[in-house]
Amino acid sequence: MFSVEFRYRARKIYKSVKQIVELVSNVLLFLASFLAIILVIYRFGFDMPADYSHEIYYTYRAIIRLFVVLGLLRFLFNFRLLRAEKGFWIEVLVLLFLFALTLFSKHFDRPDFEETNPFLFKVERILTYAVVLLLSIIQLSKQIFVVLRSRVKAEVLFAASFLFIILLGAVLLRLPNATYEGISFMDALFTSTSAVCVTGLTVVDTGATFTLTGQVVLLMLIQVGGIGVMTFTSFFAMSFLSGTSFHDQFMMKNLLNEASLSDIFRTVVYIILTTFIIEGIGVYLVYMQVQDVAEIDNKLFFALFHGVSAFCNAGFSTLPGNLYDPLIRHLYGLQVILAFLIIFGGIGFPILFNYGRLLHYGIRNKIKCLLGMNYKVVHEPRIVSTTTRIVLPTTLILLVVGTALFWIFENHNVLDGMSFTGKFATSFMGAVTPRTAGFNNVDMSMLHVPTIFLTIVLMWIGAAPMSTGGGIKVTTFVIALKNIWANLAGNDRVVIAHRQLTRENVNRAHSIIMLSILWIILAVFVIVILEPKATLTQAVFEVVSALGTVGLTLNLTPHLCVASKMTIALTMFVGRVGLITLLACFIRHQEVKLYTYPDETVIV
Repeated sequence: MFSVEFRYRARKIYKSVKQIVELVSNVLLFLASFLAIILVIYRFGFDMPADYSHEIYYTYRAIIRLFVVLGLLRFLFNFRLLRAEKGFWIEVLVLLFLFALTLFSKHFDRPDFEETNPFLFKVERILTYAVVLLLSIIQLSKQIFVVLRSRVKAEVLFAASFLFIILLGAVLLRLPNATYEGISFMDALFTSTSAVCVTGLTVVDTGATFTLTGQVVLLMLIQVGGIGVMTFTSFFAMSFLSGTSFHDQFMMKNLLNEASLSDIFRTVVYIILTTFIIEGIGVYLVYMQVQDVAEIDNKLFFALFHGVSAFCNAGFSTLPGNLYDPLIRHLYGLQVILAFLIIFGGIGFPILFNYGRLLHYGIRNKIKCLLGMNYKVVHEPRIVSTTTRIVLPTTLILLVVGTALFWIFENHNVLDGMSFTGKFATSFMGAVTPRTAGFNNVDMSMLHVPTIFLTIVLMWIGAAPMSTGGGIKVTTFVIALKNIWANLAGNDRVVIAHRQLTRENVNRAHSIIMLSILWIILAVFVIVILEPKATLTQAVFEVVSALGTVGLTLNLTPHLCVASKMTIALTMFVGRVGLITLLACFIRHQEVKLYTYPDETVIV
């Protein structure tokens, strides 16, 4: 019907129009996303007239319409490519939701709607702000993935992402509406670092200093820091960004420690869903525990804050005395719930997913056997990984031994006068919380020296790898012990669960231990110089607590000078990101040499 030349020119024009539309769309989306974030900061961070808040709300409505139009254009020009992506249906659902929100917007604009339906009115406002903010974060995540396409080292990106969120958090915590009477930049930076690095060390009273807006900011920093900045951004970007390169996926494979490139998207989605499911259950249980505490005004936010803080191993509390506050000191059920949230957060996502896979494998084959039909039972050898075989027994031993020793050391001290249930719950929490959680359910300054030493050891060992916790990690600790045993036995191999560990694995474990000890020595040396009134025990305790991202304190941190605060803040950052990761940012990887030097023995 049409000539070849006409079709060629039509395709050429179509490609040109498509490129122009994509360019304009990207620019508009970036500007709209940036404007949305600035407006939400202005809306909730500053005092303003009521007319201004209405104008911001209607601006958000306009941004939603812009997202709908640009989304439809994107589907129109790239439908085939989008259909092949894993996040296709997520994007379809988001677009339909935005379209429905736009259609019903006129219904919400009726003059009498707020009076007749106050609950729906609030829900619609919250949804509008939340959806626009979420979509804006998605757009910024895409920009981060554009950076990923350049040859940026994964270690640099990982460290820079945490540093950026820390600085942004410090700015947000200094907003007028975030605090009751203002806060210095140093205190805001320290608090933001503690939240993003899920440590829990504070230089101000969280409940008395920060308003509800400030506490919401803290909660968001804890959540982002707990799951990991790159996990959030990769989830959003890989869900909605088309054409991620092989280099992008390979970098995310390294960041997420995933064995297969095809499993990256699924792993990230599982991490997000698992986190929110466990936190949701924890929030509900905490909410039920504080129902009878009349002094807690906003019980739902209290449960949300403490549930997220516990799972992310942050240790932040809105009460002045943390879990030792008189309001909840005797709620032993609450302490046990928070303890299990800490354990689930500190045990690591790979271990949770590993046992989820084992459960799925067992149930699937059991059903096939019960049906008695011609179903083939799939056999998968060694579903439980070597990491899981290390983490779970070691965690159990540390919890049992820690609980028993805490009970023995403090039975006639801080546990004196408690019931059997109270002693068990307090001792159990005393063994759980040093493993990077930071909640204190006793007066830390009253503990005996052996208990303080036990706490320091537990803080240094920390939690499992790829978890919300810190420390040198239990796998590192076990690998080093196994290597020592192998040397004593004259064995040149380290074997765990009938698997031989690579020399690289063993060397990395010893490097982590050595670097952590060196940093502790250096930081303690700086603290004892800057704080002459502090005892050596206090200095060691604070530094190990910061490096292990724990958050427990012997009441030294609130009284530190500015230089000491900077030292502890830097230690928290080092503990969260990892010394090896930080050093790898500045040290160039050497190529594998195809030659070796003659062996030599040095007296050791």
